[in-house]
Amino acid sequence: MPLHTPTIDTIGATEGRFASTYREAGLGPVGLGEVSFLRDWSVTCDDVGANYYIHLPLAGRFDSRHRGVDLTHTREATAVLRPGGGSFAGRWAAGYHALCVRLDLSSVDAALTRLLGDHTPARITFGHTMNTAAGPGRDWAELLLSVNRQSAAPDSLLRRPLVAAPLAESLVNGFLLATSHTYSDELTIPAGAARPAAVRAAVDLIEADPLAPLTVSLLASACDVSVRTLQNGFRRHLGMPPMAYVREVRLRRAHEELRAADPATESVAAVARRWGFGHLGRFAAAHEAKYGLTPLRTLRG
Repeated sequence: MPLHTPTIDTIGATEGRFASTYREAGLGPVGLGEVSFLRDWSVTCDDVGANYYIHLPLAGRFDSRHRGVDLTHTREATAVLRPGGGSFAGRWAAGYHALCVRLDLSSVDAALTRLLGDHTPARITFGHTMNTAAGPGRDWAELLLSVNRQSAAPDSLLRRPLVAAPLAESLVNGFLLATSHTYSDELTIPAGAARPAAVRAAVDLIEADPLAPLTVSLLASACDVSVRTLQNGFRRHLGMPPMAYVREVRLRRAHEELRAADPATESVAAVARRWGFGHLGRFAAAHEAKYGLTPLRTLRG
């Protein structure tokens, strides 16, 4: 059945009528929609709309025309549908199953500016296809699929700002690193290491409030350096990325609290949750690897 809409943004409400399954989940600037079609379906749009869109086929394939190019989207190669790229036409066969990804335009632009650091980029132009069969493209697709699976759980960690904000940022950054565009080569050039003062400033921010919903971009902006520069500075001076250092600080604070707590009134699970560790088993393993004792022995010690 053919359908015409002004933009892809306006398809969603109609799409559900042609789908056997349709589920949406949001993670800040990243939207995920898992869909399976009951019947053949086609759509034309005057323009893509205000966001980037990527279909990751899980079963079947679909054909499209965008920016004057005819493409077939598969599990190995798909297209980046970009705002302002002109009309879009798509055709899906019955039985098609996919993960539909929406990326906020302003968030992608802001992420690129942070990654480049030393200048504000002009309008970004993407290649026609994105390789999802190997390399960074496959890694990004697998990360999206994992996030999509977890988003279905009502008690998912993705509902917590401590987890959601850094993960959303990683998905947007991963998109820019996984597909070809105007600045792909520039992003592969190693950035200069952050001066020690910038690393110390970031460490001070983390130590002051390790439970804040910190992200690499927030830290880099506060320290007046680019994301890649701060990451390289942390690796050079501390031997780990900034977010790994955040986890180290939270683990240390949890350890200190366990040592000072009364085992008659406190529990390991409660302390772990307070410091942002939602998975008790992983918290226990990380604690024992770091301190040589299980959290329970530390609490009772």
